Amino acid sequence: MTAEAVHFRKSASLAEMMALALAIRDEVRGEAEEGRVALAFAALNRMKRFGPDGAGTPRPDVAADFADREFCRALAAACLAASGDIDDPTGGATHFHLHTEEPCWAATATPKALIGRHIFYAFDGRHCA
Repeated sequence: MTAEAVHFRKSASLAEMMALALAIRDEVRGEAEEGRVALAFAALNRMKRFGPDGAGTPRPDVAADFADREFCRALAAACLAASGDIDDPTGGATHFHLHTEEPCWAATATPKALIGRHIFYAFDGRHCA
């Protein structure tokens, strides 16, 4: 099965990809490429399912530092995920958390993958009681 490219409104702007990269950098700093790519897929899956406002990523009016190696690696992961060149390792997950945490919503979500330090879930939309 080939991966499906993630579609933004039309195509992602550089500012949108940079905002996604900043979110990836901040969440998975120091993880291997596999973890960065997995987080990128989860964020893009969330955008596909809930729209850009429900994605939980920063707005595209953010500044990026191309001298920051972690940012550059995160941007590469975001581009790789958005391109559709590889399969989604999260199985379509839209939510995730560190494996050391137990958010209340995880009890009603279906685990899809453990990648790096994060557990990825398909989320049915039910919130904590």
